[in-house]
Amino acid sequence: MYLLTVTLCVIFYFAYLQWMSWLLLVGILCLPAAGLLLSLPAMLSARVYASCALPVALEEKEPLTLKTVCLLPAPPVRGRIRVHRVTTGQVWKLKPGKDLPSENCGQLVCRPERIKIYDYLGLFYIRQKRCEPLSVVILPKALQIQHLPDLERQLAQSWRPKPGGGFAENHELRLYRPGDSLNQIHWKMSAKTGKYIIREAMIPMASRIALVMMLQGTPEELDRKFGRLLWMGQHLLSKELRHEWFVMTGEGLKQLPVGDEQELMKAMHTLLSQPPAEENASWPNLPALWQYRIGGEPDEV
Repeated sequence: MYLLTVTLCVIFYFAYLQWMSWLLLVGILCLPAAGLLLSLPAMLSARVYASCALPVALEEKEPLTLKTVCLLPAPPVRGRIRVHRVTTGQVWKLKPGKDLPSENCGQLVCRPERIKIYDYLGLFYIRQKRCEPLSVVILPKALQIQHLPDLERQLAQSWRPKPGGGFAENHELRLYRPGDSLNQIHWKMSAKTGKYIIREAMIPMASRIALVMMLQGTPEELDRKFGRLLWMGQHLLSKELRHEWFVMTGEGLKQLPVGDEQELMKAMHTLLSQPPAEENASWPNLPALWQYRIGGEPDEV
């Protein structure tokens, strides 16, 4: 458009040899320098980032854009965005405005590339070499595991008094001690023995529980693995069973304790940011734990 304008001004100058055509031609020729001079403060202070609405759910269509931060009116920007899924190593090069590849779970690292910051007229540009990446974590959907054993009975190795007393399916009879609640006295047994007998509620002490997973496979297999891991962790927490996750990743064995919903989500975010394990990686040896191995086969129950 600028070259076309210059051409028309030159034609106008030779067709109309007057001072007005000369001033118009000089003004058009000086316009790029004036525009660059006015644009330089904005061009030098502008910073470009990848941006999208967070959080992003699995299979949700969310466009990825370039955001320009500048104290002055933002200058025009061009470039592309490199998207890297950490758990699989997949890489996409997207134009601004394209949707994130959210069809599979994992952490997406979005880094702007080949960023050109133009002056206000769009004639000159400078490059922004260092761009801060944007991390987007796409969480899996919980996939229910069928035919689970009765975990509470299987994991119970010993019993302990229930804190605060109250109701429980199992009880233990013992002699009254100062400080015991009178509501716990077993009156019939006390009448027979002539001593105060306490009916103390007992709860099982669970053994150490481990969920074991190998971080490798196709994107679909990893979706199933993370979905089953998420559901199993929530299932154990619903039964007030603390447990640990042992996951073999590209950075080695990750041991993550899970005692509540907050720790569960923190562990899930940590694993989604890990590279895949090597093909010849072996399962960790945990002989003293109750283990449940998370697989990625479609028909696994």
